[in-house]
Amino acid sequence: MNQMNCPKGHCAMEEKKVQRTVPFKGVQVNIIEDAFVCPVCKLSAGTVQSAGKIQQTIAEAYRQQTGLLTGKKIKRLRKEKGMTQAELAELSGFGVASIKRWETGAIQSQSADKTLRLHLIEGSQEDSFTGNRNFSIPRIRLVANTFEAALGRAILIANDQMLFAAKYLWYADMMAKRELGRSMTGATYANLTYGPQLNNYKDLLDDIRNADLSKVEDLTSNELSIIQRIAETFPEDRMVYDAAHKELAWLETRTGELILYTWADKLVAKIN
Repeated sequence: MNQMNCPKGHCAMEEKKVQRTVPFKGVQVNIIEDAFVCPVCKLSAGTVQSAGKIQQTIAEAYRQQTGLLTGKKIKRLRKEKGMTQAELAELSGFGVASIKRWETGAIQSQSADKTLRLHLIEGSQEDSFTGNRNFSIPRIRLVANTFEAALGRAILIANDQMLFAAKYLWYADMMAKRELGRSMTGATYANLTYGPQLNNYKDLLDDIRNADLSKVEDLTSNELSIIQRIAETFPEDRMVYDAAHKELAWLETRTGELILYTWADKLVAKIN
């Protein structure tokens, strides 16, 4: 049995549940932790066990107080739907590593939380987020490769965080939704400072670059035509970057929010 004496020399301290408030990410978070408490002076000290899990406790309390899904709730909802972590990752467009981190204490962004809720709580894929198509990482790679062939240069460049590639992909998905009724990749996009970007793109970079194209659905002639037209309209990276920043979809969506496919009918760029 663990035991600790009061450092002020009073007596043996008692192990109790203690509530305290700690500042975390600008929020005063209320937590309950195991601690030794002196019955005389009320001095408290954390136990060895509580020290090992305090950060996770704070993170869970923070998520609960700020309206984010907690790790326990993500795991419970996933299991209630009979999904594995890999299946949730594939459905939502996140990496498996992200799902594992969020279930064990890491804090997801507001944008990621909305996507998780879409698939865990609302229960079905919403056309406005995915453009009527199941999310496919191999298709993202295929579309990117097709752009590279049309442009005559690489757009999936190491360490560039898909700054320009994401803009080409976004236009391809939006135009496909407008003209063909569904997107090319099923990707969700977020409004970031540097324009439309693949949602949670940092977790997807390696998966996109290593995607297996052996079983991916081929691009249709209409999809190939859209990619070719975009490449001809924006032959240089800066052109597609600047154009994306003039789109109402980006200007009228708040930073960090997902960009809905309903904006597909309101594209500003003239792509012949």
